[in-house]
Amino acid sequence: MVQATIEAILRQKIGLDANSIGSRTIARSVEKRRLACGLPDITSYLHRLQTSPQELEDLIEAVVVPETWFFRDREPFVYLSQYVTTEWLKDKSSRILRVLSVPCSTGEEPLSIAMTLLDAGLTSTQFSIDAVDISKVALAKAKLSVFNDRCFRGGGVEAKQRYFIPVADGYEVRPFLRNTVKFIQGNILQAGFLTAGKYNVIFCRNLLIYLDQAARSQVMEALDRALTPNGLLFVAAAETTQITLKHYTSIRHPFAFAYRKENPESKVQQLSMTPVTVVNTPEINIQSPQPNTATKSKLEIAKQLADRGQLTEAATLCEFYVSANRTSAQAYILLGEIYQGLDRLELAEQSFQKAIYLNPHTIEALVHLALLKERRGDSAGSEILRQRVQRLLTTQNQHLNN
Repeated sequence: MVQATIEAILRQKIGLDANSIGSRTIARSVEKRRLACGLPDITSYLHRLQTSPQELEDLIEAVVVPETWFFRDREPFVYLSQYVTTEWLKDKSSRILRVLSVPCSTGEEPLSIAMTLLDAGLTSTQFSIDAVDISKVALAKAKLSVFNDRCFRGGGVEAKQRYFIPVADGYEVRPFLRNTVKFIQGNILQAGFLTAGKYNVIFCRNLLIYLDQAARSQVMEALDRALTPNGLLFVAAAETTQITLKHYTSIRHPFAFAYRKENPESKVQQLSMTPVTVVNTPEINIQSPQPNTATKSKLEIAKQLADRGQLTEAATLCEFYVSANRTSAQAYILLGEIYQGLDRLELAEQSFQKAIYLNPHTIEALVHLALLKERRGDSAGSEILRQRVQRLLTTQNQHLNN
């Protein structure tokens, strides 16, 4: 099948899991490129794709649609600021804080990082930011550094006034800020692309969810090589399950989704905690009926399928599970995560709401639901859930300290 062959080419080149965006989305991009090439059918387009590196690059540009904005999700930048003021600046060495943003898309994330570091007290000579993306089109927009109001939907009004100049097309980044970021075109899956042990902080958010399992593992190995001991790795909420390396510990800061790489030479583990994605701690667990062993295995298989990127199959199996186990909050959480991966956001929100109804103390479902509400513009609803998560974490801390 021609479509399957094209999807296999994309998987081999950029690690794309077709299920993450849907075969129909890929098919629309292929059709758009076929028409642009003036070719009569998809078979002739496949031949062009297999023989033209430029056309493969053009198809990747059509498939990879950037979606980002300044200070996206907020809390990663809040924690980064805290880290700089409470740890990095207290170290009196003359080290330069080295940061990687990958993928950087059209530049909003690395520029948000730069603004955060400047506001935290670093000068432009005390840090460096490498911003990497596979898309030349996205990088061209990033280097142009002109953004419209929609790019500020995550907040940052004061930052806009301080770091941008109003122009006819929107807001242009002031040169002193733009010069703190080095934009680089590259593929993180390319062997040897990242230098080992170079970065103190890495932002790699909303990439792993689009990759197949082999590519995810390859990316995590590359990030691990590039991150210094005691360095920080930021991922997206839906990607926390991919941080399986034992020498990473989750940072205790709600919604930051940050991990510290342990220093093998240090006997003291700093800022370590049980990841916030782990729920149902003994102190606050609400018991629910246990499913039978045969049905429980179906949930485990559904999770394995989801981890391998087989989201459609995972959804079917998980739906079957919850139909027989309607009191399992954990099953609804998994189903919500699978729906997120399939971009069925309304169903995802309903699943997380059911999980919270069954267990009001499930932090994982609350975090996912808060992010979904923020994504569709319900800032007030998101903030209420964030405060609820913070109260639960405070309660957990009190239990641990008693």
